[in-house]
Amino acid sequence: MLRILKFASWKLNLNKKFIIRGSLKNRKINNDQNIINLPQKELLKLDNNTSQWATASVLLGDKKRLKKPPFKLKLTYEAVSHWKKQRKNNKSWVPRFDQTILNQTKTYLELLKGKKAKFYPEQAEDFCFAYVFGFMTVEKGGKLWPSLRNHESNRISEMKKVIKQAEKGEKIISKDHRVIQAIIMWGKVNKKEVDIKYPSAVNKSWPQFWNFVKDNK
Repeated sequence: MLRILKFASWKLNLNKKFIIRGSLKNRKINNDQNIINLPQKELLKLDNNTSQWATASVLLGDKKRLKKPPFKLKLTYEAVSHWKKQRKNNKSWVPRFDQTILNQTKTYLELLKGKKAKFYPEQAEDFCFAYVFGFMTVEKGGKLWPSLRNHESNRISEMKKVIKQAEKGEKIISKDHRVIQAIIMWGKVNKKEVDIKYPSAVNKSWPQFWNFVKDNK
């Protein structure tokens, strides 16, 4: 949300001051407000190729639509289109299920039952899950999604580290929600106890994660 809110503040001349806390303090985030004048193609090059600046531009009224947008930007296009269509017909916006979590959940449940599952990572948020279960290599993930190195953690090195820690029975001290979710599911499938220091971190993207894990053993 930080990038989107900063972009909105700059675009609308709100002059907001943002208080940075937690893992955001260690992340490289552009602070040049002149980017509000850049086209989406140029915005996509910022901060290790994250789509968030371009998403902010679209949400703030940019009507440009790229032919082959990255996964998250494509979802933004669809969301804006849906909103306009619903409002035109005097209808309310219909919330969309998190397809990323849904796809990972389906694969996890198959693996939990000992089945041979197939999983096709579509975007950066799939990396941790895909890597821990052998559906993707570090090399391929890093090549496809450079932004992996600038999330709540450097997810490429973080996943390598937590897998080694989990195999040794050491406590996982990562605060990255995707990393924690992936290593916990890996532990359940491989019947290994995984000790997490910051379990509440998963609330960022999956508030019901621990209930889901508890209900699906």
